[in-house]
Amino acid sequence: MSCNISILGNAGRDVSLRYSEKGTAVASFPIASNSFKNGKEGRVEVTHWFNVTAFGKTAETLAEHVKKGTYLLVHGRLSFNPWLTKEGDPRSGAEVALFSFEFVGGNRSDGQESGETGNVNPEPADPAYTGPENDGSQADEPYVDQF
Repeated sequence: MSCNISILGNAGRDVSLRYSEKGTAVASFPIASNSFKNGKEGRVEVTHWFNVTAFGKTAETLAEHVKKGTYLLVHGRLSFNPWLTKEGDPRSGAEVALFSFEFVGGNRSDGQESGETGNVNPEPADPAYTGPENDGSQADEPYVDQF
């Protein structure tokens, strides 16, 4: 069974490109996506991190154009990679095998590295919350990550 996912977010660092023994390009980078939750302390922004891996010509394109802060939409297959910390505590990381991607709304970074003067239509720094207001009908428990 596989689970497909679409993630809208910012690249957490420049894309790392390497080549396999057979000469296939392999690109990897983390992407951060923000969401909001209602809890006892009020509305809180939560950042979710995903490790993205792409192959072939797509990997080379990503390495050429995606830098830290690039705002993009990625589509891929989701999996989880479990590991143990140095203390022996179990952890799991979200891994995405990329199918496709789209550049969205320009680069959220300041653009100084590439000589850009800024975005014509910049994305808001804090996306507007469009979910339901906390009217007390929701559980009082804060969101608990199941992974």
